[in-house]
Amino acid sequence: MNHYFRWFGLPGSFVLTMLMFALALVLALCFHTKDRWWCLAAMLLSSLGDIVLMNFRGVGDKMPIPYFYVGAFFFIFAHLLYTGGYLTLIREHRFKYINPGFWTAVGVILAAGLLLTFLSLRDKNASAAMYVLCLTYMCIIGTACATIFSYAWSIRSWRSIAALGALSFFISDYIIGIGKLMGYSTPALQEAIWWFYPIGQIIIIICG
Repeated sequence: MNHYFRWFGLPGSFVLTMLMFALALVLALCFHTKDRWWCLAAMLLSSLGDIVLMNFRGVGDKMPIPYFYVGAFFFIFAHLLYTGGYLTLIREHRFKYINPGFWTAVGVILAAGLLLTFLSLRDKNASAAMYVLCLTYMCIIGTACATIFSYAWSIRSWRSIAALGALSFFISDYIIGIGKLMGYSTPALQEAIWWFYPIGQIIIIICG
């Protein structure tokens, strides 16, 4: 998707993440609700993570540690903020947190974790440190997924598509994690990431 947004000589992924941040900003300014501000803060950190991970204008090369870890740090906190935003909605509506939507997300995360473990054990060259990082990250994004799935199950309106957004976001991050763990990447996988990721972000922001 990002190659459609190569505007003004800028990388498509940079333009796309700025547009997603602008969407979150407009929604926060229009509605002035707590959950919108949570989502805006999450999108801000996501955009910073995108800028670092794409090494925009060489910003990553100036960092004292590999910029992948810096980008992952930004996204970890972004997922925590999304969790906070959707928890706010659950509390406001007095929904139950533990419900079938929650358990569906737990099942998805457990299956993904088992696959990650299997691939790590199968590949002797897989980095143990990267496996731990991927598993930790998966627990954090899994918490966000479970929260969003819980809300989506309870709200029973068009906002239920928030679960689709959370799943799409999870898939994009999972592809990145598997690629880093196994030490490979292909243009097709990069293309898939930049379809699942923006679609997931946009849905989560709109439904927040």
